[in-house]
Amino acid sequence: MLDRLVTFLPPGAREALRALAARRPARRPGAEATILPSLDTRPAPMAPLHPPAAINDNPLQAVHDAVERDLRASGHLR
Repeated sequence: MLDRLVTFLPPGAREALRALAARRPARRPGAEATILPSLDTRPAPMAPLHPPAAINDNPLQAVHDAVERDLRASGHLR
């Protein structure tokens, strides 16, 4: 993937990256990177997720209330 990315760079940048890569010492076989010996790198357990409480939504309730209010105001409902 990096090989494809390097092809988009201008030639001067490619040469600079090659020079940097040549100066960088190679890793010794068997040498592993150590963060901290006592540091646990495992992710912490996730908190359980609970669904929200059920809500009985009626999308037409506002329309129903407005119609009822208008009918009561006009005297059709008591």
